[in-house]
Formats: sequence, C-alpha cells, structure tokens
Amino acid sequence: MCLPWACLFVLTALGWENYALEVGPVQLGNNRTYITYGLGPSTQNSTLECPYQLQSTEEVVQKIEWTFQDDSQTVGTFEWQPEDEARATGRLDGAVKLNRTDGWLELTELRYDLAGYYSCTLTLSNGRRMEAQKFEMLIIDTTSNHVYSKINSNETMCELEASYSSYAVYPEPKVLAGMFSPSRGGFYDQVTGFQWHKQFYSNGSVAYSFEDVHFKIDSSTPTDAQFQVSASVLKADGTNLPLHSTTSDLPIWKKRGCPALTLRQDQQVNYYDATLTCRGEYIPDYSSDEAKAVVRCAEGFHAKGQVDTNIELVCSMETLNWSPESNPTLLCVEDSDGGVESVEDVGDGVVGMSLPSFALLFLLSSFLLFNEIRL
Repeated sequence: MCLPWACLFVLTALGWENYALEVGPVQLGNNRTYITYGLGPSTQNSTLECPYQLQSTEEVVQKIEWTFQDDSQTVGTFEWQPEDEARATGRLDGAVKLNRTDGWLELTELRYDLAGYYSCTLTLSNGRRMEAQKFEMLIIDTTSNHVYSKINSNETMCELEASYSSYAVYPEPKVLAGMFSPSRGGFYDQVTGFQWHKQFYSNGSVAYSFEDVHFKIDSSTPTDAQFQVSASVLKADGTNLPLHSTTSDLPIWKKRGCPALTLRQDQQVNYYDATLTCRGEYIPDYSSDEAKAVVRCAEGFHAKGQVDTNIELVCSMETLNWSPESNPTLLCVEDSDGGVESVEDVGDGVVGMSLPSFALLFLLSSFLLFNEIRL
C-alpha cells in the first residue's frame, strides 16, 4: 500500500502507458471453444482474435504479431500492420487470410498440424509492447455425426444391458460410460478399460465402442441414477471440450415402494398382493391396488393377551411407508413346553388352569382311587 503521490511516482517510473493497454486473452470468434474440422475454414469457424483495450487516445496500434508453437517450438508466425501487407511464415504460410483490417488471425485452410498454442503481441505507436497469454487451439475432426447407443432393461434379472459405438475423432477423445448419479458426483459404475474397443485410423483419429455390458440394479442404486455416455477432448490444462452426451432414464431403477419390514426375532411377516422391485421394495402386483403385509408371532411364540394375532399393514405409495408404520400392540411371548403357558390370567383375578395342569390332577386322582380299591 502506498500514498497517492507515491503510487503516481511508481506508475510514472514504470511507464504510464503500460497501464493504459490490456491485451488478451486470445480467443476463438463466435464464442467457439475449438475449430470444427468438418465445417471448413471460415470467418465464423476458424478466426483467432486478439482483443485489447487501449485507454490512451494519443497512441494507436502499430503492429500485431502472432506466434504459433507446437511442442514448445515456434513453427509459424503472422505479422499484421495497418499500412503494410501482412506476412505469414512456417506452417501458417498460405494458410492465413492476409487482407483483414483488424489483425485477427483467420485460417483459410484447416489441417491437423495447425492445432497448437497461439499468442499475440501488440506494439503501440510509442514503441510499447504487450503480449497476451498463450491459447491452446484445437482442431477437432468428428468425421461424422453417427452415434449408436442401445440400452435394454431386464426387470426379471434386475439389470440393464448397454451397447455403444461412436464416430472416429481426432485427436483421440476421452469417453466415459456407465451408471451416473448427480448426488454421488459422477459415475459410480463404469464401463471398464478392457470392455472398451478402440479402433485406430491412418489419420490419427480413434473410434470407441463397447457391446453388451451389464449393470445391476439393486437397493444400493441411487434414486437419481442415470445411464450416461459421453465423449470429449481434453486440452492440456484439463479443460474438457464436450462432443456429445446421451442420458437414459429407465423405469427399472425408478420404481419405488415400501421397504421390507424390520421385525423382532419373535415376529414373522408374509407379504401378499405385492411384488418386489429391483431395489427390494414392495409395490402392488398386477392383481391389486395395494401391497399388504401380515405380521404374526413367529413359530414358538404366541400373542399375549390378544384374540387377533395377525396384524395387517398396507403400503402407502404416497409416503412409501407401511400404515400403520409401527405396531406396538403385537406382543409375542415364548410358548412353554411346546404348548401354551401353564398358568394364565383369564381376567377378574381368576387364575385358569391350562390343559397340562388338569391332566396331571386327573392322573393323580385315578392313582389314589386305584390304590383305595386294592386296599
């Protein structure tokens, strides 16, 4: 931080004119991110711009120089001046429009070897120069627009089968395919490297395909799952230039129902008028409007103090929960000696004998009577 007069001194010492000129970044016209080889050369498709802002009204642009680099080596140049004829050298010789009035670099020929790094340098009438940052310009040849994609779902097996093939692309594209989930931040089950087939062509382009790859749908499948295939070309800085993308939503992983009931060890459940989704959830079957579940005591247990030992629940397709959601009334107790409890409360303080207790008294009475007769 400095005082205003001190800052002014620094700016004057460094050259005020440098702060009155802004150059770059280099960009393709019409907001394009790459040159499409198949469209051919044109002002709309293959023009590199060197935007600048000149705040001083006393200075003008005297010269714009373009430098083209490949593998860190300068392989072409283009020089433009308002009053002189433009000149191109190296790979750019014969491939650049020379009669533009703005100094932009317009390719009049498209070749794979014209892709690379371009930078521009402006020279003002007072001799000041400023260079824009290098820009990686790609020429992408998609060869055609044919993309084949097939997805079949098998609800019985709870899986989908996918096949895909795409046109050849130069330079080699990056392809991704598989189950995609926005909530998980991307692909969670992908076509693997050995499942992809690569075909190379003499011009350096590469075509990708895969066939009959299977993906399982189960309870772990995200609710926002999609099957997605995408192709793109990566720039050296990691910028992704998308070429095409297809997304498929199928009912097989969209079906939702009520989850399986969680029971205590002394309970069991039977589902009816219901069928399972691939997620393991219950929905009404074709013969009913409601999926139902009957909860009862498990074998070796019985309902305590209840006449109705079966509790029926209904799946609500609106809330995806069973109604009622819980059953505090079904209390199961363990059977005794394989029958019922030996003594049970029958109400009003009366203790009732169970069948095993009555039989024991009968046998004891018979034994005493038999001994009395013998005496």
